[in-house]
Amino acid sequence: MPDIELRFGKDMLICEGAMGTMLQRQGMPAGACPEHLNVLDPEMVIEVHRYYHLAGAHCAITNTFGGTRAKLREYGLEDRLEELNLAGVMIAKQVHPEHVLADVGPCGLVMQPLGSATFEEVFAQYFEQISVLAKAEPDAILIETMVDISDARAAVLAARAACDLPVLVTCTFDESGRMDLSGTDPATAAVILEAAGADAVGLNCGLGPAQIYPLLCAMSAATKLPLIVQPNAGLPTLDANDNTIFPGTPEEMAEWGEKFREVGAQLVGSCCGSTPAFTGALNAALADRDVLPHLDSLPGTALSGPRTSVYYGAGRPTLILGERINPTGKPVLAEELRTLSMSTVRAFAAEQTAAGANILDVNVGAADVDEVAALPVAVRALVGSSGLPLALDTTNYEALEKALRIYPGRALINSCNGERSSYEKVLPLAKQYGASVVVLALDENGIPATIEGRLEIVERIRVAAHNYGLSDKDLIVDALTMTAAADPQAPEITLGALRACHKRGIATVLGVSNVSHSLPNRPVLNAAFAAAAVAAGMDVAIVNPNNTAVIEAIRAESDKRVRGESDFETAFAAWQEAYRSVMDSAAQGMESLTGGEAKKEADRDPRVALNHAILLGDEQGIPALVDAAVASGVDPAIIIPEILTPAIQGLGDAYGRGEVFLPQLMVAADAMTAAHKRVKELLPASSGQVSGKVVFCTVKGDIHSIGKDICVSLLESQN
Repeated sequence: MPDIELRFGKDMLICEGAMGTMLQRQGMPAGACPEHLNVLDPEMVIEVHRYYHLAGAHCAITNTFGGTRAKLREYGLEDRLEELNLAGVMIAKQVHPEHVLADVGPCGLVMQPLGSATFEEVFAQYFEQISVLAKAEPDAILIETMVDISDARAAVLAARAACDLPVLVTCTFDESGRMDLSGTDPATAAVILEAAGADAVGLNCGLGPAQIYPLLCAMSAATKLPLIVQPNAGLPTLDANDNTIFPGTPEEMAEWGEKFREVGAQLVGSCCGSTPAFTGALNAALADRDVLPHLDSLPGTALSGPRTSVYYGAGRPTLILGERINPTGKPVLAEELRTLSMSTVRAFAAEQTAAGANILDVNVGAADVDEVAALPVAVRALVGSSGLPLALDTTNYEALEKALRIYPGRALINSCNGERSSYEKVLPLAKQYGASVVVLALDENGIPATIEGRLEIVERIRVAAHNYGLSDKDLIVDALTMTAAADPQAPEITLGALRACHKRGIATVLGVSNVSHSLPNRPVLNAAFAAAAVAAGMDVAIVNPNNTAVIEAIRAESDKRVRGESDFETAFAAWQEAYRSVMDSAAQGMESLTGGEAKKEADRDPRVALNHAILLGDEQGIPALVDAAVASGVDPAIIIPEILTPAIQGLGDAYGRGEVFLPQLMVAADAMTAAHKRVKELLPASSGQVSGKVVFCTVKGDIHSIGKDICVSLLESQN
């Protein structure tokens, strides 16, 4: 037998038709277990395969559709699982088809949240059956007639774990164009199953060829995998005696077969109600024809929930990643997560969905929250209440894998960074479970201050990703938005790194609101920066979807970009103007503390001059002012506690009232440190003893260091 994978993209392959229909015609008793015939009456099963083989089927489909332990238990045959499945493959081989596809149907358990079975219970059902089937060395595993995408995905993952055979999967859709149990559309099913590791995908059963055709077209546009299609012999009706009649004819099936081929189908067969006559008609119409390419595939990278897909990159509009499901600063949510209650998680998901989010970030990390337990529970809750794709936001790798394993979609992992310990954990999980990955431009040395430094880290992770079997389409770079309060040039560096990644064809994501931390008029700044980021090529924005100003700015600039009208230089100039305007307002706030009479008094009194220098952040001038104060008779021992500390405390109070902002506080801390250094030089050695030790702790890899840096400076200034 030739390797079936070698024929993908080259040869049209005709598959056998209905097994059950033919077994009933051969005399199978009503209510009997079809798989039991593999040992009770193997000649009956062989005869069915022989009819299809003579009619021109290239691919025999084994009589093992109901061969899982749960299905066989319905007939009291669960202990004969290995015998019945092995016999099914060996029987199919006896007619010497070109290929044998080992058939696997739904396992008989319904997975949470639709049923009571866990993922691991369902996985075990498929793993056991497929492991046995693989022993008989079929050419491929065919997982078919799946009506729940969770079930189908679990079967694919089990097949990948059980053997190295090609895995073919077909789903069954109702007349609404959705899978009965999960409500999944064909394009989304293709995205999820391809990500899970399927080698070919398609549709079977449920509908006739006319109804299945538009669904096949939708699937064809969503994947480049080989396509399988096996419709019923028309939509069934009942005759006068209440017998089920399939009205389709072999000639009609052959006509539709040619249409299936035109949209990219390569493996074509028939399902319920069909006979070898249908197989013969398909063979005559298709067997010697070339395989045609798919419909134009959807551009960009897909993420999917159980019921819908979204695409980013390749010139598509910027997507909104809702950031609200995060317990930081939300004590009610944190407390619920400790008890595994998901009421607020569901509420935040609903609010963000209504506000226009395309993806939902899910972060359950908080003190005393067991992430390994909480993240999968949150994922299950959202699968039941929201169809949007999820971004799994955690640095707990055990929690991440548990969540990825059960998530019936194509998730976004948020995130990995340039530390080997990070990407060597995350990238294999992304490959195994078919997820995209957020790549952070930082490593064990922190966030580089240059565009080139950030790109070097991205390239390092990119090479590693390729080595693990991922492609550029599986990556989305976060160039890391740093607050302009700490460094006015930081936004330009972030956008420069983002533009460079965009030019290299790698998708990008940013947490927009970080740019305005501790600055006034944050909505204005965030909106201006978001527009500049979109113009630079941002594909996904991490924002609060309820922030109307930011969302409107993103969508407006995104629409311009799609039309080819977006200009980065213009958008960046608008950001700079917004920042200047805000900082001018901040300067006016400082004027109330340092201008007018305060400045005149500073000119007359060295104590006031020191206070004034702290408020202005005069790091260079303050040592000389210390000297002047001492020369005028001020005791060096009181300069820190009685002059400088009250000054910075007053500035902190003004910061708390929103009258001044982080940039002023930071430069004041620097001035305080310079003054402290000079005072120490003027004091007797014993006076400069260290007052104590304070240990600062933070999460490894944390990028929010501004507050800690200020505290360190203040404490150092106090010995």
